Amino acid sequence: MSSFNRQGVLLYGGLVLLTAGILLFDLLTPVGIAAAALYVIPLLLTFLSPRKRDPVYFCVIATGLIWLVLFLKPAGLLMQYAVLNRAIGMLMMWGIAAGLMYHKRIQLGLTNAETALEQAMTAREAAVESRAYAETALLGAVMGRQSLERQLTDSESRLNGILQSAMDAIVTVDDWQNIVLFNLAAERMFQCPAAEAIGQPISRFIPQRFREAHHEHVNEFGRSGTTSRKMGAPGVVMGLRANGEEFPAEASISQIAVDGRKYFTVILRDVSERQRVEQQLRQAERLAEVGSLAAGMAHEIGTPMNVILGRAEQLMRKTDDEATRKGLATITAQVERITKIMNQLLTFARRKPGEPRAVNLGLIIEDCLEVLQDRILRSGITVESHYETALHPVHVHADPDQMSQVFLNLFINALHAMPDGGMLRISVERVSSHVKAVIADTGHGIPTEDLPKIFHPFFTTKEAGKGTGLGLTVVHNMVQEHGGSIAVESEPGKGTTFTITLPAAKST
Repeated sequence: MSSFNRQGVLLYGGLVLLTAGILLFDLLTPVGIAAAALYVIPLLLTFLSPRKRDPVYFCVIATGLIWLVLFLKPAGLLMQYAVLNRAIGMLMMWGIAAGLMYHKRIQLGLTNAETALEQAMTAREAAVESRAYAETALLGAVMGRQSLERQLTDSESRLNGILQSAMDAIVTVDDWQNIVLFNLAAERMFQCPAAEAIGQPISRFIPQRFREAHHEHVNEFGRSGTTSRKMGAPGVVMGLRANGEEFPAEASISQIAVDGRKYFTVILRDVSERQRVEQQLRQAERLAEVGSLAAGMAHEIGTPMNVILGRAEQLMRKTDDEATRKGLATITAQVERITKIMNQLLTFARRKPGEPRAVNLGLIIEDCLEVLQDRILRSGITVESHYETALHPVHVHADPDQMSQVFLNLFINALHAMPDGGMLRISVERVSSHVKAVIADTGHGIPTEDLPKIFHPFFTTKEAGKGTGLGLTVVHNMVQEHGGSIAVESEPGKGTTFTITLPAAKST
């Protein structure tokens, strides 16, 4: 009854009086006069009505009156003109009614959009208490905006600014799961402009193996408002960037109905960096635990090993029996092997800070190769080197002892990988403010699935009893402590390449 207030009574009363007056005038005038066109006057007044369908209702009534009067008047010579005039008047009237309906629909849409925007702003202020409610109100305003065929208004601009400035990606899909909203954060996250994304199926940004589950996930949410979240851990989904890179993202989903259609909005936050940091923290904790264990083992085992080694060497000097000497030599060799392992454990556990200074990296490498010269010759390995030690030496800012340990470990690994001979290539070059050293062998290589794990403590691809799994861990840690990096490439059956980058000495 609110429509029929005082203003409404005056409006509808005026419409009735005007319509009745035009009807009476039409009845009293000759049949050839185009009196039907006068119905346009009260039709225009219906634009002031709060009910959007009033222009249609009036046109229906006026059309009936136009043709009713024609049959009530006596036929005459001007009847053909009367029919033509009334047809033209009726068409003009319906055309104006269509225009009025369009403008009333636009006016109503603007009002709804302004109301939705106010609700969204209010919900955002209360986001701490109810984040889901704020998102629904805000995105309801967005869907109301996109459902209107019109130019951007000030309200739209403010609302669009809120969405585009959001730090989280906001993606809205319709009930066909095609994208209708893709904000700036979503463009950055998926590396795809909104112009390309809108209208595309959301599955474009989901890894192939998750697409079917995601489709069911959204349908389930649409039916019940809840979901079992089959895509990974609760609250986390896998996304697919335009370049094919997969990444994890925290996601929250909400739905809203607009004009009888359902829309689903997902707010996403890329957590790949956070997961990487968490992985590093877990690795650091693991290394700390392993370090404590290694230090304890080295201390407990090192002392008795030194006693055994000393006694064995003493007995070797006193005995002349060849069989006894051979047995003692075996004991000595195995004790030395155990001692070497203990030294690696201590190096890994103590993390003793080095004493970096300008070091000629070529001389370090030559010293390491000289230590291994006999083994290199016995294995039938050819060394190919590309670096200088005298005329144009390359210096790094590093601890010389630790650098010796780094390259000795890498060279020994290369020798183990080429038991039947091969090629060991070594190169050193200055690259801007850093020095790049490359050690490549033509050995048996490392399986692809093992490459991400080779720097982990106690991981080894060697047979049982032939490696501790600490050599590359020590190398990795020492290089990182010097502010450098180490990378590995390998192909089974063709060889392995380690690339080390270290800071160059400032004096060079």
